[in-house]
Amino acid sequence: MRLQNNLGIEYSSQSPPYAEIFLTTIQEMNSETNLVTALNLFTKRCLTLFSCSVVAIYLQEEGNYTLYSISATNEEYRNSFLQKNSTKDFQPNTFELNEREKEWVLPLTHFEKTLGLLVLGFSQIDDNTKKLKNFLNTVVSLTSSFIFERQLRVDALEREQALTLLLRGTEILVQSESEAQLLSEAGEMAMEILFLPGGFFLLEDPDGTWEIRSPFGRLRQEMEWDWRTWVKHYISKEDCFRRSTMVHYLDIEDNPFNWERVWIHPLQTHHSGVIGELWLMNTKEHLSDKKQEILAAFVRVVGVALETMRQKEELTHLANTDRLTGILNRQGFEQRMREEMASTLRRNSSFLLLVLDLDLFKQLNDTKGHPVGDMALKEIAQNLRSAVREQDIVARTGGDEFTVILTDICKKEESLQVIRRMRKSMGLERYNLGVSIGVAEFPSEGRTYEELYRLADQRLYRGKNLGKGYIITN
Repeated sequence: MRLQNNLGIEYSSQSPPYAEIFLTTIQEMNSETNLVTALNLFTKRCLTLFSCSVVAIYLQEEGNYTLYSISATNEEYRNSFLQKNSTKDFQPNTFELNEREKEWVLPLTHFEKTLGLLVLGFSQIDDNTKKLKNFLNTVVSLTSSFIFERQLRVDALEREQALTLLLRGTEILVQSESEAQLLSEAGEMAMEILFLPGGFFLLEDPDGTWEIRSPFGRLRQEMEWDWRTWVKHYISKEDCFRRSTMVHYLDIEDNPFNWERVWIHPLQTHHSGVIGELWLMNTKEHLSDKKQEILAAFVRVVGVALETMRQKEELTHLANTDRLTGILNRQGFEQRMREEMASTLRRNSSFLLLVLDLDLFKQLNDTKGHPVGDMALKEIAQNLRSAVREQDIVARTGGDEFTVILTDICKKEESLQVIRRMRKSMGLERYNLGVSIGVAEFPSEGRTYEELYRLADQRLYRGKNLGKGYIITN
């Protein structure tokens, strides 16, 4: 014979109706895609199953119990329960009914892992309530299994999404054209992957100082909290600031966002070790194991990308730098000159190309030896670099040939005076040397690298044929 309870669910006359109701409830919960919706269905059914006045489920998150679902027979019971338990530290009583509190606080566990709590509150406790103890064992076991399976499913989905972001992010970071772009992209990725409110990178400069770089999230905005001063104050304390290889955290002082902690993750590279840190602002005291796992993978990606970029920049620097003098070589100069030509046209400006050839340098090598010649070249190169502006370009493009670009200037009497002052600053007298200089103007006398260089070089050798030491501009 089939019967129907007041919830519209049929059950067998040979089995307790509450067992049939619970099994049907579990089936309906399994069809729900949202965990909260499923738990709301469960707590509502439990009101009838156990003749409760209130049923609540708390799940453990980062060391605390968070209320996920609550159902009550009326608002009065609901409000009374929430008020009483708003700050209460629940102590699971392992199926011991607390008659004074008129509630069961039952641990939800799976394979000895604590998932949360099921709380049943009663308006009155009678013998029938106590008889439900055995059935509650089944309810708690099946509900714990359901929650555990759903959390695994959510974790797997989040890890899959995070892995997809990491793979996509790896491509983006490796393709970054500058360190600033790389850090900016990494900050945006951190926001997307970890759902944290903000952070920044703290990187070590070659001179050993630490610099705040690329703040992201809320830290990019103007705010009353002077967080930069707070960070600098911390890293200025030698007794507490160390280049750590371990993840650690700091408690944050009063701030307008009520952030409690900053998580500090070292940025490590294979060759250089720790080169900096990623600071992440957090609104909670803990990062979950899942987030820590994702964070560790993310930081490894950033470290690899940063090291790759720095190695690439170092190789480019070596390829474009003259080993003896430390200034640009011919390859580096050609690249910089082509960049400057494009930039000059955008500014609707002009520049002067100077080709310099040292006079009597072969005689210096023959009489004093090559070590003295090398010393002269290094000193002259540094004097040239010091004699011009920071935006000007200096290179050694041959044995005793130098090239200079004086930006945003054209051929006038004033520019000739600039060139003469530069020549005077080269320190040639110390080695009994002179210099001949050919000058060409961009873009009026040539619009390609080859045209301009050929013209300046022709003027240089015309000056040498006239007797050395000349500056030829026409």
